[in-house]
Order: sequence, then C-alpha cells, then structure tokens
Amino acid sequence: MKRGLICLLILCLMLPLAALAEGEEQVWELVTEDGRVLTQLTYEPETGDEYLAGDNTLYVVVRVEGNRAVAQSQGMVALPDVAWLDSDAALAVSAMGDKRIAMYCTHSDESYEPSDGTYSSNDRGSIYEIAEALAAALEEDGVSATVADTLHHPHDSGAYRRSRQTAVELLRETAPDALLDIHRDGIPDPEQYQTTIGGRECSKIRLLVGRGNQNMEVNKDFALTVKAVADKLYPGLIKDIYMGKGVFNQDLLPKSVLLECGTYTLEKELVMRSMPLMADVLYRTLYGGVTGSAGTVSDSRSSGQNRASNDGITPGATDVPVNAEGNDGSMTGILWVVGLFIVGIIVYGVLAAGSMRSGVRKAGRHLSEMTGGLIGKKPEEGENPEHSGKEE
Repeated sequence: MKRGLICLLILCLMLPLAALAEGEEQVWELVTEDGRVLTQLTYEPETGDEYLAGDNTLYVVVRVEGNRAVAQSQGMVALPDVAWLDSDAALAVSAMGDKRIAMYCTHSDESYEPSDGTYSSNDRGSIYEIAEALAAALEEDGVSATVADTLHHPHDSGAYRRSRQTAVELLRETAPDALLDIHRDGIPDPEQYQTTIGGRECSKIRLLVGRGNQNMEVNKDFALTVKAVADKLYPGLIKDIYMGKGVFNQDLLPKSVLLECGTYTLEKELVMRSMPLMADVLYRTLYGGVTGSAGTVSDSRSSGQNRASNDGITPGATDVPVNAEGNDGSMTGILWVVGLFIVGIIVYGVLAAGSMRSGVRKAGRHLSEMTGGLIGKKPEEGENPEHSGKEE
C-alpha cells in the first residue's frame, strides 16, 4: 500500500510539469537584427537554422533569445532554373513506369478550428482530409497517391518516433518517388497563410526541411525546386521554406519534405482549394511535362529516379523493463532520486532556454518523450496545445 502511494506521489510530481509542456501554445518569432518580424514558428528554432522567405531572401539564425530567434540576411537566393516548364519535351526530373507519391500525418490530431470547432481532435483530425484532397488531385494527373491512415496520438515529442514506423511501411509497400508529411501549422495569425491566387482565396503552404539527416541537401534542393515551380505557376502558393534542426524522418528517402498546409485559425475550405494547385506543382517538379488545362501530359519518361533502400530500417525506441522489487526504504530512496532528477531537468531546461517558463516547457517535453507519452495528457477538444511536436 505504502509503495503504491509513493509511486502515485512520483506521478503527481511529474504530471503538472508534463501538462504544462503539452497544454499551452508556444510561438517563436523569427526577427531580423533590427527587430523586424519575418515570420512565426511553432517549432523551437536553433542557431544555424535557415529560413528562405517568400521573396527568396535567405536568413540564418544567429542566436535565440527567449521566444525570439534573431536571423541574419544572406541576400537573395537564385532558385533552380525551371525553364523546362515552358516545354512538354524537356523534363526536369523523370521516372520510368508508375508514378507514386506517399503521404502520412505525424500529428494525426491536427484540425482547423473555424471549420471543425476544435484545434485538436481526440480521434482522426481533419488534416487527413487535406492529405486525401491532395492525393485525389494527384490521382487525376495519373499519379498513384497513397495516404496512410495510421494515427500517431498523442501530439507530443514522441510522435515522430511513432510515425516513423508508418513511413517505413509506406516506403516498403509503395516505393514512392516522394514522401510527404502533411501538417497544419499552429501559429495563431491566419493572415500569415491566407492568400488569393487566380482571384480565389486559398491558403499558402510552408515547406519544412530537417537539417539533421544525410538527405538534407537533396531534400533542400527538392524543396527549392518545388518553390521555383510554384512561383512560376502559382505565385504566392509557397509561403516560405524553413530548414530546422530536426530529422523529421526525412533520412528515410531523398525527396522527403514536410508540408504545413495553413494554420489552425484558418478555414479548412481555403486549404482544400490549394490542394489541386499543390498537386500540379508536385507533378511538374517530379515528372515534368504539362498537365491540366495547360496541355496534355508528356509520356516521355526516362529512368534514374533515386530511391533509398528501406531494408532493415527499424524504429530506434526500445522498452526498458523496471525492477519493481525492493523494500520501503529503497522506494523512499528512489523517490528522492526521481525528485532530484526532475529538479535537474528543470534546471537544465531553464539554462538552455533562458527563461523559467520556456525551461519548464522544455523539461516537460523531455519527460513526455522519455516516458513515450505516458506522462502528459493528450489535448482535449478545443484546447490549444503546444505545437512543439514539430521538434524531434
């Protein structure tokens, strides 16, 4: 009985910390050295991150001060040449045989508050409707588009570990030309995503590339080409590109990218309108040729599409059994150790984040990740949980 009470006390010490990490939205501002706000982020920036703005100015994060990341301009960047778009004879990147694109949703709870009445679903978020709309538009262009319906709850820092299993399965079953992780952003200002293209209101799309994997350069080139094609066909569709510290499972396949399709305060219908445009951009980027009302699809394809070998890829997480044997004195000792451990995590988080509030959030995320999501509640309907799950 006493042992059970001690274990309950340990959980009581840990739960408030993890709940704070999961229960509150955290937004970082990306600013220039003179304080001009470039954009907002809901994944923690780090020194060395790169940001390509909509006007193709490149910025590099030089320091992080609390909830502000200061970025230094590197000047304008020349995007890849996409002159081949004007001809259905020349293809930028092509593939022999079937054309395949695979999609999944790491944050399977994500929804659109104005349309769904909730920020986060306890079941299947409406982000899957966005992925399926993109897949349907790709199918019309002759692409075999697969959307995995696997859920990866809860929305925490372990979501990418769980979605990795889904991504590996998609690669083995479909051998896709590209792998897309479909998200919606968590920044509160809908105007950062709302736009008008061809006289119709719709949503911008942000591309996210992880810096922490061996495919970073080819994934970056892929994202830059996507933006170049979109800028030519549908100016304003691609909001920007952020190259952050994470892996985002993009080490599994070259031509992997994360798509932020609008934000939670934007109407879902505006995001849906952007999906046919994004499908056209993806098709042209990967396969060249002319599609839709612009002309007919070119059938001249050549081999050479690079694919990663997926044999032997397994999630890195393992379960470590805990020895429950011992007397009351040893359990009391464990309680002291756990308490000191929690304090140590908090101190580390404060020192790393520069503030008590950010430090507690960081510590809570570490606890959530170490317990595989067991510590820390899943966001309830209508809550605005922290979107820091974009981090790994």
